Amino acid sequence: MRLKVNNAWYDVQVGDVYQSPVEVVVDGETYLVEMGTAGAAGLPRMRQAPKVEQPGLRGITEGDERVIRCPLPGKVVSVMVTKGQVLEAGDEICVLESMKMEQTVRMAKGGTVKNIKMKVDQAITAGSPMIELQ
Repeated sequence: MRLKVNNAWYDVQVGDVYQSPVEVVVDGETYLVEMGTAGAAGLPRMRQAPKVEQPGLRGITEGDERVIRCPLPGKVVSVMVTKGQVLEAGDEICVLESMKMEQTVRMAKGGTVKNIKMKVDQAITAGSPMIELQ
């Protein structure tokens, strides 16, 4: 919905108003709003929702920002991307097995996949290209 506040227009999305706090997105920024009764202190209190960092390693770049490289040696367990896919920061690239543990590798920044340079069950070394971006 669009709301006008102090002569400025905002795009607003409101979450479930029956739960507190209510998640409200204003022009892409997420806020948690605590709702009270009509006779309470008047306006609801707002605080910005914390940015949640996704767990996992980040693919690295060395020189060429379009080539995402492997952050550690291991074996490729699964590949989560496809050619032409648009990725954002935090999206999963693949799962690696290293030292008997599985590690998720995520995008450090966004881009569109041009080529995939790895495949399932492939042994991969640190610094090896995993994907190429357009």
